[in-house]
Amino acid sequence: MTYNLRVPYTGSSLQLIVSIDIGTTFTAASYCMLQPGVVPKFEELQRWHMQATSDAKVPSVIYYDRIGKPCAFAAETQDDEMRHRAEIEDWCEASWWKLHLRPDHLPMISNLDLPPLPPRKTVEDVFVDYLGYVKQEIKKFIEDSYGDGHAIWKTLYPHMAVILTTPNGWEGRQQTRMREAAVRAELVDASGKQRIKFVTEAEAAVLYAADSGSINNWLVEGERIILCDCGGGTLDITGYRIEGLNPLRLAESAPSQCYLAGAVFVNRAAEVYMRDVLAGSHWDVPEILTAAVRHFEANAKKKFDDASLSSLVFLGGYKNDESLGISRGRLRIPGAAIASFFEPSIRSIKDGLEEVVFGNGGNQAKRVILVGGLASSPWVHSQLVLWGKQRGIAVSRPDGPTIKAVANGALAWYIDQTVSTRYSRWHYGINIRTPYQPHSLAHRAYVPWYGLNGIKYIGDGWGSIVYKNNRIRAGRAFMQPFSVEMAESRSNWTHSVDIYVYRGAPPPPDLLTDPSRGFDIRPGFDVICTISGNLKKCYLASEVKVSPLTGENYRNVAFDICILLGEPEITARLHWLENGRDVYGPAIVTYD
Repeated sequence: MTYNLRVPYTGSSLQLIVSIDIGTTFTAASYCMLQPGVVPKFEELQRWHMQATSDAKVPSVIYYDRIGKPCAFAAETQDDEMRHRAEIEDWCEASWWKLHLRPDHLPMISNLDLPPLPPRKTVEDVFVDYLGYVKQEIKKFIEDSYGDGHAIWKTLYPHMAVILTTPNGWEGRQQTRMREAAVRAELVDASGKQRIKFVTEAEAAVLYAADSGSINNWLVEGERIILCDCGGGTLDITGYRIEGLNPLRLAESAPSQCYLAGAVFVNRAAEVYMRDVLAGSHWDVPEILTAAVRHFEANAKKKFDDASLSSLVFLGGYKNDESLGISRGRLRIPGAAIASFFEPSIRSIKDGLEEVVFGNGGNQAKRVILVGGLASSPWVHSQLVLWGKQRGIAVSRPDGPTIKAVANGALAWYIDQTVSTRYSRWHYGINIRTPYQPHSLAHRAYVPWYGLNGIKYIGDGWGSIVYKNNRIRAGRAFMQPFSVEMAESRSNWTHSVDIYVYRGAPPPPDLLTDPSRGFDIRPGFDVICTISGNLKKCYLASEVKVSPLTGENYRNVAFDICILLGEPEITARLHWLENGRDVYGPAIVTYD
């Protein structure tokens, strides 16, 4: 029995919903045609150009020629003829490029670098090229799968909704760059930006697991589960409390975690090891090393399950070198060395699980669901099962297609709205002015100034809007009172306020800047977005006053900054009182 028994679509017209999960190593896409009176059905793209066998996932790889033109995408890059042409014509391979979009506050495993982007290409450029390819594949799949597919696509594409998945740690700045790339790739037009939505990969994965029936015996009202998505680039961990069944309702039980420690870093560690071993030898050739890493990924990495046993990696040819552990062109890697390739990722998974399970005090969950490519490793699975046994926690790795289930889960997120509550991962606030306190040593380090109201202030005060670990229901707005004095001579009514996050050790300092560091922003603070709104109506509703300093007329414009954090994207609005009545005005959220 599955718990998401969907009801027929109640809309009045046909709508196409597309979800795209671009992972660090693999990509998948799904779609749903919402038809009035029909229960929604999810379809995966199972055919991609030049696939040897039908599969829902394809590599997130592009080949570029010397002038930066994309020449091959996804499954095309695995074709032997295409690879040969890439070598002959000196094409550049773009892989793991998604991680170049990562937020600065997410550190990678030390001593492991990302492959560089192609020359003259930004990460946004690569996103545009790849999203454009995925769009054409979706178009062709729909056109080929239905008798009137061409007409269906032509009719539904102009109003198509698009869901893009992101790791837990991606924020508004990354979402904005992805949205702009989707517009440039013509997934939607410029006027349709708001038809692009975002959901975290972990949330989409848990919804798919629940939708598929693979965790039905764990879906008990009041119980807690943890979803651990061990992907190619990131490890995303989120805890949920089951608040209801039929329909399924989930609430986050702890702030989500994100680590840049996915499966690609195991490959990179293996590459560094083999490069060091083979240095100066007959096999110290870039092409041989590249092929050896591919062989390791396809064989030893997938089968490794015992640190006492060594594994063979094919280098080519039949030469021997006993001093290097090479026999008939095969490098023997000790099991302890292979275990060390996995160790940083496994340690990050355990750290994240510990934070979600015990971070709020007490055991928050007794069941962990593992999904993602790295979770399919027998070694990773066995180490996490052992970790769970030591703590009385069951660790499950559902069988079947859950390895790349995020695209279907994203559709479930869009249609079912299953998750009702989320946790704030950081402190959120704004820069406020503070009445100057001459006896305060901290205040005396600042240069005070007078407002039009005659009061002496200093700036750079911390005004909290949302505390870290705050439980947030969908649609809930958090407000911070704000005021600005506007002279009657003012003609520009747009006012902008930066929203800060604090990621450091709690509690946040009272002042944003540090006088001892030249008034730089204190470590831990970061501007996450800027909220702008038109205050003319609020200004006109405010009382006219006379400045005791200048004698000019001014108004103290008081309003609330409202931010909504209960969804994967931040939204905002302004609030003020007009003749005792609540009034709301639109606000624009922008990112650098």
